[in-house]
Amino acid sequence: MPYLDQSKIALPNNETNYNTWADYFEILCLLHPDRSLSVETIKDRLIDENGGDIEKALAQIRGVSRRIDIPLIDMIADDEIDVDINDPEAEQEIKNCIISVIEYMKTRKQIIPHSYPINIHQNYQLSILNAIHPTPENKLYIILLISSLIRIINRKGGFAYRLTHRFEHLCQYPFLQILPQGAKHLFFGAGGYINEIENGNIINGSFYSKVNQIATLLNLQTTKLFTHANAGVYNNGDGGLDWLGYYPFEDGLSTTPTYFAQCACGNDWEDKQFDAHTDKWKNYITWISDYHRIHFIPKSYRDEHNEWLNEISIFNCTLIDRFRLIKLIERSGKVIDIVNLYNDILEEIQATNIDF
Repeated sequence: MPYLDQSKIALPNNETNYNTWADYFEILCLLHPDRSLSVETIKDRLIDENGGDIEKALAQIRGVSRRIDIPLIDMIADDEIDVDINDPEAEQEIKNCIISVIEYMKTRKQIIPHSYPINIHQNYQLSILNAIHPTPENKLYIILLISSLIRIINRKGGFAYRLTHRFEHLCQYPFLQILPQGAKHLFFGAGGYINEIENGNIINGSFYSKVNQIATLLNLQTTKLFTHANAGVYNNGDGGLDWLGYYPFEDGLSTTPTYFAQCACGNDWEDKQFDAHTDKWKNYITWISDYHRIHFIPKSYRDEHNEWLNEISIFNCTLIDRFRLIKLIERSGKVIDIVNLYNDILEEIQATNIDF
């Protein structure tokens, strides 16, 4: 059974985040029989997905042009909302919106020119770079792209879980790059790939047992509230924590430098920042000093100026998005190891053609 659920590979619906539109342009380009995509092809697909209704197609994509400050070609004024479905100007406005997304995609290429797998031509044509023999760096980008598009992954057969669990595994390598020299790291998550974690660096057991193990490692105590019953007798979860990092002074004292890392593939990543928040974990462990939180996402969270899309949505953590992940993984020297971990889905993408 394949990873990709082709019935769900559709352009975003009323999405104003151009990062999401760019992701879908990239995956469509990867799966096009010619591994190439024109503005006209994207426009036609959008209209087809709306049953041939140009007005609905325009309404679906119009919002994206308001999120990016880029001069467009023959841009129709925003206040011209009464559109004749047979009006060729409506089709032009759709193309202008598509062009605005592709203009933004140039920023991605500028951030990681050696890894970005898409060629952007002067006429806004997209094509796959090294389509027959992609480089390991190209494959790494594709891995993170697919990890951010969980919606198009087949729910049957546990394929979505395989992908999210592998992302947890992948994050081990950038996590190690962030930790100070001499720090230790342990996998705390409930992911299914724990047997593949290097060196057996895993905290196992029930949630109650695992939290007690953390407290012992950090020379702390669990709270009076944190009883086996309150933790959940049958709770084998992770409390929102995937990776634990700490620097062991080995003197038996508290205030150990501590790092909590979360891995989130879904669109709910902003809310998941609170899963390992201190306000939650202070009910479990009697902290003396705060721990540092790191949040890994395979998504792009940049604007056209290579700034955070919206800093107000980042809550007291170090955000590691797609581009930071790529740079940290490359620094770790583990690109090939990660590519090998994802060989099955990479081979499926290479062999898949979708209808246009």
